[in-house]
Amino acid sequence: MKDGIIFNRRASGLVRELSWFDVFIFVVAGPAASGVMFYSVSTAADFPGANLPLSFLLGLLIFLPITLLVAINSATMPRSGGLYIAISRVLGPTLGYLSAWLLFIGYGISSGVLGYLIVGLIGSAFSTAGLASSILWLSSLGTSMQTPLWQTIGGIIWVIFFWIIAYTGIRKIKNIMRIAFFIPMIGTVIAIISFFLSGGFDSVAAAFNSTWGANAFQTILLKANELGWQQHSLSWASTIEALIVVLWAYQSITIINYAGGEIKTPKTSMVRGFMIGTVFVGLFYIVIVWAVYSAFGKFIGCYDFLYDNHPEVLAGIMGKAVQPSVPFYFMAIAKNIWFGLIVAISIALWFANSILPGFLANSRMAFALSMDRSFPKSLSAVNRRTGSPTNAVHLNAFFCMIGVLIMVLSVKVILSILLFTSFFIFWAFGLSAMLLPYHKKDIYERSPVKWEVFGIPVMTILGGFTFIAGWFFLYLSMENFSPAIMLTLIGVMLAGLIVYLVQQNKNKKAGIDMNKLYSQIPPE
Repeated sequence: MKDGIIFNRRASGLVRELSWFDVFIFVVAGPAASGVMFYSVSTAADFPGANLPLSFLLGLLIFLPITLLVAINSATMPRSGGLYIAISRVLGPTLGYLSAWLLFIGYGISSGVLGYLIVGLIGSAFSTAGLASSILWLSSLGTSMQTPLWQTIGGIIWVIFFWIIAYTGIRKIKNIMRIAFFIPMIGTVIAIISFFLSGGFDSVAAAFNSTWGANAFQTILLKANELGWQQHSLSWASTIEALIVVLWAYQSITIINYAGGEIKTPKTSMVRGFMIGTVFVGLFYIVIVWAVYSAFGKFIGCYDFLYDNHPEVLAGIMGKAVQPSVPFYFMAIAKNIWFGLIVAISIALWFANSILPGFLANSRMAFALSMDRSFPKSLSAVNRRTGSPTNAVHLNAFFCMIGVLIMVLSVKVILSILLFTSFFIFWAFGLSAMLLPYHKKDIYERSPVKWEVFGIPVMTILGGFTFIAGWFFLYLSMENFSPAIMLTLIGVMLAGLIVYLVQQNKNKKAGIDMNKLYSQIPPE
């Protein structure tokens, strides 16, 4: 141990650049793309009878108290690593490390998945524009972009692009996010208004037919029913089951807390940005799902059923089985196909906006683990010019590449893996928040919220809710597990624990007092 330093650095070297508005942007942009733009209209056949706007409302009600607790925690301990810091200081370093390790894997893979998906969405927009305008090269380009090969290549290119941006430091990340946030937002608002003003089911059918050929809309409805699809009345069971899609849509809403060491005035910025952002993104989800279903209704389930089970039938009707998405449905009713193409691509850029927050959060998670001497020391290296933890950024990029390649698995399997790794941390965080006012009173005194209800700290109450919700998240994620998937996850956990044990052995030989380290919050 050198000069009495127990952490890997005397100071973090990170720069506090982000305001409450940046927190708001990351809270919205982190999760905005994933579930609502793609899975909300591409999994309708998997959850027959589900009311997806209601599912998204339930998701908001679940996450609102959780994000409030995360905001309070981040304001109390404004350090890189976020929830990991709370768990490791209250429940112990091993559980804190395991939770952080799984989250690191989940966020890294998620960013790669998003890079893969955005290529297919843009390809879908090109296919629609090309087929509707009889421009064969544009249609062919769109078709190629929806193949696994080109989505993989494109996904890798997106990862490299954001890898470079993340390397340049927090100031560049902040400025790029402030600009990029409004491009898909404007496109999405245009789409929402268009869906609500589409003129009813018959008008939507006519618009779809003008794009995809005479009677294409009616033929899709007919063929789906002939091949076994049935319309279902409201099913509460399916509405609850659809939460696996909803939770995936919300899963990155707390992502900015892992960069807590780079927030200016964290005691006010965290609570303000988190709560405004959470309410905004929840209402945003509900409105856009409500809008597209109000326009297309039962057609969405029929189209999804044929796309999943009989793509050749769709190809026979439309000329090409186009991947269902919110941009696809918008283009079907757009008055001008080129305007529709521009708006559809802008909406698809939500996926790009969600990748950069993942890079920021995950690199800071690796940095925090290294500061605590649970990851190699090299991962806490910070570029003095940019303030970026460069080696941690590189490590995250590696797992993003794995995320691109993992898309060969089915949708449900991917969602289950990502939900498990991304949400495992919540039950542990909830438990640590329950106990923190009693076990770590010195830390609790720093909290901006020390209210009590019947003598019980609000932090403890919110922690109890988060603890229960965390186990519910794990239950949903494990519904589609096979033995092979479970064994894979066990292998991932063992790999992480091996890294941890090797590091702890090094610390012991170096005479580092780990009990003393974990009794403190890392330096700024």
